[in-house]
Amino acid sequence: MSTQAMTNTNNKTQNVTLKELKGWREWLPLGRIRVKPEQRKHTSNIIVTYLQSTHPAVTTFAIYKQDDVIGYVMLIHAENPAQWIIERLTIDGNYQRQGYGYEVADQLIDMVYDMENSEMVIARYDTDNDVARELFAKLKFEQQDKLVRGRNIALLEFEFEEPDDDEDDEDDEDDTDVSEIDTEESEETSPELDETDERAESGTTNEEDKT
Repeated sequence: MSTQAMTNTNNKTQNVTLKELKGWREWLPLGRIRVKPEQRKHTSNIIVTYLQSTHPAVTTFAIYKQDDVIGYVMLIHAENPAQWIIERLTIDGNYQRQGYGYEVADQLIDMVYDMENSEMVIARYDTDNDVARELFAKLKFEQQDKLVRGRNIALLEFEFEEPDDDEDDEDDEDDTDVSEIDTEESEETSPELDETDERAESGTTNEEDKT
């Protein structure tokens, strides 16, 4: 994954910025993030998130409002190279309901849109996470009926200009139902992440309040 590609931005007014996390010291400020009590079941502790970010398909960003860290989010490159997954979008409770989650997701969509051969962004969230469902619905994601690993997924497929007429015949031969393929392949995306959850949680019993 190209760092330059991951940090490109457009000309929209930005109230928050995203910084890719690399060295472990950059993760330390995330330990101060506190979500609301009713949202803790939708988050993982920061050690779990750090370990998952060592997977080569995963990039984690800290969310900054000026000099303050107010959250974090994962962007995962799916096995299908045309697809990217937004996961673990977490905003500190003191900064919620101010449009920052929407802006972060919108920035990630723009990043992926500008990447070569990108076609779709997938959002993953718990079935009872109404806040996440409403957020991605505002961004025109379409929630799917099928659950993946017991979680909801919602899809945002990019629309590009139609090819020239002389290319249509070749393209039509390869046309398939993209939504069906994406739902199937999402089950196999980042297969090591769930195993990392189990390993990390078994040794971090006292770290749950960090998120």
